[in-house]
Amino acid sequence: MQIQNILKNNPFLSKYYYNLLYARVASCQRFLAHPVLSMLPELKGSYQGKRCFIIGTGPSLTISDLEMLSNEVTFGTNRIYELFDKTTWRPTFYINHDYDLIRSYPEKIKAVQSKISFIPIEFVEVFPGEKYRFFVLKHKVFYPHPAPFSFDISKCVNQGFSVVYGAIQIAVYMGFSEIYLLGVDHNYALSQDAKGQQVRTSNSKQNYSQGMKEYSNLKNLPRVQESTLAFETAEKISRRKNFRIFNATRGGKLECFERCVLDEVVKKSH
Repeated sequence: MQIQNILKNNPFLSKYYYNLLYARVASCQRFLAHPVLSMLPELKGSYQGKRCFIIGTGPSLTISDLEMLSNEVTFGTNRIYELFDKTTWRPTFYINHDYDLIRSYPEKIKAVQSKISFIPIEFVEVFPGEKYRFFVLKHKVFYPHPAPFSFDISKCVNQGFSVVYGAIQIAVYMGFSEIYLLGVDHNYALSQDAKGQQVRTSNSKQNYSQGMKEYSNLKNLPRVQESTLAFETAEKISRRKNFRIFNATRGGKLECFERCVLDEVVKKSH
């Protein structure tokens, strides 16, 4: 109890021991799950020089957007499956690293018709099948410093408090040189700041695309300050490395990436 009180009253020590603990956890997971993780290197550079679209589930996302992307390489995220009854579009790849969602809706995730589905290593026994690829999701408290970014997903995918940040790391590993974000509004009615305090935004009436159920987990609220910093980190890295990230979302509050218009991008030749 005395140690807990010391950590509680000393944010620096708390952050240090949290990061130390989860670094050890990630290391153990890599060691124990090596045979499973060894399937990831076959994906490295498999889409070298290609473009892809990472699709969030924000309120700006429309069914017509998804239909427009039927012939594109796409990453669907989290609860995108709730829109499948309204469109013939299906994601090329699917990623989910929200532990609560995965535990609550494993059958819906299994029903996703993707070429590959990326899931954290903790759920390897839950999702048998050749289409699944499992990764170590490495947790770290980084705010207010730049977020960690993994160039080798066979070692880990770094937590940036957004599934889109995880998808960006996977896309870079696979060699995509142009990454377009869609439906990443980055604006929530209820979120959590870097100190763990709830933040309400009165002008945000809807959190998800029309046709999806509103969902809020008070124990795992969006952490906008930290995810913003993660996106800013990805943008700075993209400027140094041989890839670019563009934001094709209509509206929203994610401004660190260069904006573009989806219709014009789709018409543009590969």
